[in-house]
Formats: sequence, structure tokens, C-alpha cells
Amino acid sequence: MTIVKWDELQLRFDLPDLDEAEDDALERAISPEEARLISEAARGALEAQTGSILEKKSEWLVDYLFLRDQNWPWRVACYIAWASSPRLSRWPKTLGELATSILGLRSPRVIYKWRTKYASIDTVVSMMQSKPLWEHRADAIATLVKMATDPNYKTFNDRKLYFEITGDYVPRSMLGVGKAGTAGTGGDLAEMSEEVLKRWAGELIGTQMNADEANGANGDANGDANGDAKSCVSTEEEGEDAGDE
Repeated sequence: MTIVKWDELQLRFDLPDLDEAEDDALERAISPEEARLISEAARGALEAQTGSILEKKSEWLVDYLFLRDQNWPWRVACYIAWASSPRLSRWPKTLGELATSILGLRSPRVIYKWRTKYASIDTVVSMMQSKPLWEHRADAIATLVKMATDPNYKTFNDRKLYFEITGDYVPRSMLGVGKAGTAGTGGDLAEMSEEVLKRWAGELIGTQMNADEANGANGDANGDANGDAKSCVSTEEEGEDAGDE
């Protein structure tokens, strides 16, 4: 599952062409008015279950009510809340049961039509699945701080994670990634601390100076060798010229 960042503003209903009752009318081959009466009856039956056994079995009803506040049509809101709930404890177990026993539809075909026509529905499902992560973010951070500040040696890994997050500690493996990035192989230096960047800069400058010195020494050696070779050639030529005379 892809973790989608929680953004409540993106959960507002913004699909003006979606009319769940009209889609059901086409599926049943009945008038839109009849389809709306069926829809309202099913919605009334669902929302009358608040505080009952059904609500205890269907924890997604809380998310359903939240999505209704975001102006989602009730059937679509119900599907999104159901689809974003944990599969193992999900009730009803199947989409077909949800369609017929809760939504008052003849089959789940209308739901498939919504998902095919409006890709944002599945995006909202993914966002709702990640909702608990963002809701408990502050609690998790508070727990990390509490554990990291405990002097017990058993909380060493908590302190290590804490300092990694704050940038006070950079694992050796990350240093290698950063150096690779300076060579253009994909490391991301934007997240590295200023101190680490300065250290890398010094290492790079030192490496470059050493390389320049080595190249200079090689150049001098090559120059001396070329000069000796030229001297030999000149001496040989002078000898040949004297022989000709």
C-alpha cells in the first residue's frame, strides 16, 4: 500500500457529475425518482444503526460520518469508509454484501462504474487508510522523546533514531550515499547537516589537491622524459650529419 499523506482539505467532495441515485436508476431501469426513494430508505436504515450492534461490528461508520461531513454522496462515502477499513476485521466481508445489504443496490456493478469513471475515489481510499498514522503522529513523537531521554542503556536505539531525525547523527552508510551524490550518482545532500557538508567539502578539496599534485608530478616526470628523448634524438641527428660530412 502506498502511504498517502493526510490532507483533510483534499477529502472534500469535488465530483459534481457523480449522481449515485441516477447511476442506480440506469442499472435497475427505473426512474431517477424511484431510485432516490430506494436510496433514501437504505440510508435511513444505515444511519438508524448508530449506537447499535451494527456500529460495533462496523468501525468504519465513524469514517462514513466524517466523509458525509465532507459532502460525499452517502453511498460513495459508505464504500470509501468500508474499503479503507482493515480487511481482516471488515464487515460486511465482501463488496457484494455491502452493495446489497447496506447500500440497497442490486449488485456492486454501480460501484465499479464509480471507481472506473472517478479515479479520485481510490485516491481518497488510500488517504483514509493512512489516516491513523497522521492522527497518532504527535503521540508517537512524544513516546520517542520519552524513550530517548531515558538514560537506561536499553533505550540506546531510541536515542540513535532521535539523533538521526534531528540531524545530530549521520550513519556511516548515509555518509557514503552523500559522497556518491557529490559524484553525481544520486545521493541527496539537501537533507544533510551543514557540519557534514563542510566535512565532505574539505575531504573533496583535499582529494582534488592530492590529485592535482599527483598530476603535476606525473607531468613533470613526463616532461623530463620527453626532454631526455628529444636530447637523444638531437645528438643522434648531429652524429649523422657529422658522418655525412
